[in-house]
Amino acid sequence: MALAIQGARLDGDQLCSPNVTSWPRRARGCAPGYARGAGLVALSLALLAGCGGTGGAAPAESPAPAPAPAAKEPFDIEEALARETGELPARELRAADWSARAFGAGEAKIEPKEKLVAISIPLGTDTHVECFVYNTMLDSGEVIRNFIELLDPAKVEVARIVPWEVSVHRESPAVFVQALYLVPTAGGKAAGLLKIALHADRARPIACLHDEVGYVRTFERLAKGLFDSFESKSAAPKPEYTDTVILRLDKVPIGFETSDLLKDEGGQRRWFSRSATFIPRDPRSLHIEDEASNVLIDPQGQIKEGVWIETSGGKANHRIELSQKKNFEYEYSGEVEGKKVQGTFTPAAKAWLASPVATASALARLLKKKGSFDLKQQEYMPSVDPTKPVDVQYLRDASGAVTVSLKTMRLVGSLAPDGRPEAFEISAGPPKLTIQRAYVRGKL
Repeated sequence: MALAIQGARLDGDQLCSPNVTSWPRRARGCAPGYARGAGLVALSLALLAGCGGTGGAAPAESPAPAPAPAAKEPFDIEEALARETGELPARELRAADWSARAFGAGEAKIEPKEKLVAISIPLGTDTHVECFVYNTMLDSGEVIRNFIELLDPAKVEVARIVPWEVSVHRESPAVFVQALYLVPTAGGKAAGLLKIALHADRARPIACLHDEVGYVRTFERLAKGLFDSFESKSAAPKPEYTDTVILRLDKVPIGFETSDLLKDEGGQRRWFSRSATFIPRDPRSLHIEDEASNVLIDPQGQIKEGVWIETSGGKANHRIELSQKKNFEYEYSGEVEGKKVQGTFTPAAKAWLASPVATASALARLLKKKGSFDLKQQEYMPSVDPTKPVDVQYLRDASGAVTVSLKTMRLVGSLAPDGRPEAFEISAGPPKLTIQRAYVRGKL
């Protein structure tokens, strides 16, 4: 994908070749001669594996003598951004309890760590694709935010950050983000393109990085192939039902929400939902948020108890716990923006709150009937108000369009036959914000 460098300052109307400088020198201040990308790998491990440094990595080799400075030459950034590799053979990747396939120009290096397995895949270009297979669930937005922060504003000038793809692989979403940046050098500006992919599997999330101008589609194909082919002996149990919706701002994918209906060892059902959004503040930055909820459902499909968490910028916006008491009373407790909250409420209908499963089932029954319908109920949404339930209306008009209204927000679109969202547009004016179902399996 070719991207214009908005706001870039050129030296003599030219950008110098990206080979003039290398990532380790930018990220860590190392001497010339380190392999391109080595500093990125070390920093990534420190950030995401919780190492606090690079102690888990193999010792770096002594740097080779510095090469002679590259001659400054005219550099076509659009041409460089459009570079792709040719066809490369698929190769087997294996670790202790998982296997996968990924194409590459040579054999991948696989290195087990304490909390992850690191994979270095050569493309036959200046830098390898670096992937990390984790052994625990991660907050998707937080992982990507940490990788973006490798672009130290004191050392690089970010020209543009944009999410370019959200897709579903093995029933879990994957997010792709790229950051185009400039680095000052003695010979002028050097360009770099950091590409990030994260597959948000519940048991074995995978992150991949590539720091080199161009090769966007090559990186995307490699990462998707890895995500699709991954097989683990410690895979999470399959949910009874799962669906994923993708959020778009105009045509740009900016997030996802995946919801799973799970049955625990005691036979109780839980509705587990997780989402991440990557909303552009401006061409050079993203506002990134993660949300997750884990709701225990009683036999009637009502909320028995639950936990709701929202984080952004490495901090919790809220963490709220809710539980049934007596006489249709709920108790809530937790923190919102660092302040403790606690109290009780009783829904207006003097009934237990419907879970997302019960709401979808009620809407599915109404959808089977001809004509309009109007369903009004209260739902618990701590991101809107943690102290009480919110009034929500589901209205289908004579044309068949469904409008969902809560507070000042209106969503207009359609429901799937199972009562879950199919496609909606949020009526908030331009730019257009849409929600589209991307994947579903199972029955509620």
